[in-house]
Amino acid sequence: MSVLKLGSLGVVLVISSLLLRKIFALKRNSQEPPCVSAPLPIPFVGHVLGLLWQRTAYYSNLSRNWRKYPIFSINMFGGKVHIVGSSELMSSLQKQPHAISFWFMEALFTTLLGGMSQRSSSNLQANLSPGSHDSSLLLEGLKVTQQAMSPRGGLEAMIRTAADVILAGLDALSYTNNRKNIDLWAWTQHEITIATTEAVYGPSNPYRDNEVEKGFWNFADDSIPLLLTSYLPEIVAAKALAGRAVVVKAMERYFTTGDYKNGSSLVNARYHALKGNIDDDDLARFECVNGIAILANSVPTAFWMIWHVFSDAKVLAEVRRQVATITATDNSKIGELRTIDLSRLNEAPILYSAMQEALRLRATGTGPRMVLQDTFLDAGGERYLLKKDSVVIIANEAVHHDRAAWGDTADVFKADRFCEKVPGQSFRGFGGGVNLCPGRSFAMLEVAALVAMVAARFDMTPTGGGKWDEPNQNMSNMSLQIAPPKKQVRVDLQLRREMEGVNWRFVYRGSTTA
Repeated sequence: MSVLKLGSLGVVLVISSLLLRKIFALKRNSQEPPCVSAPLPIPFVGHVLGLLWQRTAYYSNLSRNWRKYPIFSINMFGGKVHIVGSSELMSSLQKQPHAISFWFMEALFTTLLGGMSQRSSSNLQANLSPGSHDSSLLLEGLKVTQQAMSPRGGLEAMIRTAADVILAGLDALSYTNNRKNIDLWAWTQHEITIATTEAVYGPSNPYRDNEVEKGFWNFADDSIPLLLTSYLPEIVAAKALAGRAVVVKAMERYFTTGDYKNGSSLVNARYHALKGNIDDDDLARFECVNGIAILANSVPTAFWMIWHVFSDAKVLAEVRRQVATITATDNSKIGELRTIDLSRLNEAPILYSAMQEALRLRATGTGPRMVLQDTFLDAGGERYLLKKDSVVIIANEAVHHDRAAWGDTADVFKADRFCEKVPGQSFRGFGGGVNLCPGRSFAMLEVAALVAMVAARFDMTPTGGGKWDEPNQNMSNMSLQIAPPKKQVRVDLQLRREMEGVNWRFVYRGSTTA
């Protein structure tokens, strides 16, 4: 997923430092979006307290309370934050990516989270303004990322590697026949982490070291305190700092030894785009932060898809039926061999539909943008003025639960919803417009492969029997687009009886993934 779609408290508080000089001096232009009051009627801090209490849900809750407005404003720390909770404005907003810039936010948070030098920070943030005609390091980096992860680039090689890792992990499970009392979140997190990083970093993958994997998640899970801390960071954000240090050290070794040369086209393209343009020490720091892009949202997507598929017997049966239609069966010297062709996963549309539905229903994050010049948004005959230096927050949860777009079942999981035509402007699972996630094809293939193979081979039931209870979502990490479960989900995995003695493999367009 795209680097750091960080919204919520982090966006508001960091940007507010640029706006404090205006505190108590706000004047609203009649063309600006309407300004709404906080549910907590406390002057100047009501919205801040609401955000601290409700986290990213605060934006969506406000959107529901003020649904008559496609966009409205709140005042925070002397600055204006415009909240979009409807898809009406999405087309107009996405047509102005330079004036209403996600890239500015991406560069800012990458450098802040990575603890990068002033030179590196300046170079990454340079030439992003609407009037700039000079080359942008950030945009050039995004361009080579898109090329490296395209079907004509390195996508096939990366998904082959990821599929091999997934297969090896599931084979290990099948050899034990069954596993009981598994923490489903921890298991999913590890499987996706190793599969993804092997695909990106190759045979010298730093994440093979358990300490690096652990360090990364300590960093990612505690990223907001690190963002907000200017004083005593070693105390307030100790966990994130320690985790970052472990990953950065491993990445420094990866680059200085030349191990990256045996990595994917993605890591090589990114290295050559950045080398010389940011400090050498910051190459490792950039790569540490980039872990959030490649992992932090793929993991919860995989978890929630697995949860929704296995918690509904009808959905599970349909997934198995469709996966069976793209599975070839042969008898070999070692016994029965079943093969799933990765290039045919889209012929099991329930997989992609259920995945996108999980992304829609479980979205908790935001799409932050910085307004870099006075700009108008148009919707339904209305024009809204967004002034320079204000912030735009797209409340994804509100957009994804908008009944005007999704109908009366907006709050319900419908596995086959995306098998039919859906309101495209109302789905923010991978961003939108020119800010679409460059790694979405890889992420979807990887998660679909995992779920297809797990569903085909295993039964999964809640530990201790009983029904699948809704675990709700843990909103504490506001950097995530999809929040993890609030309550731990423990499951028993058992090889399906009809799969005993059956061997499995992935191929890609008829060729083995190995």
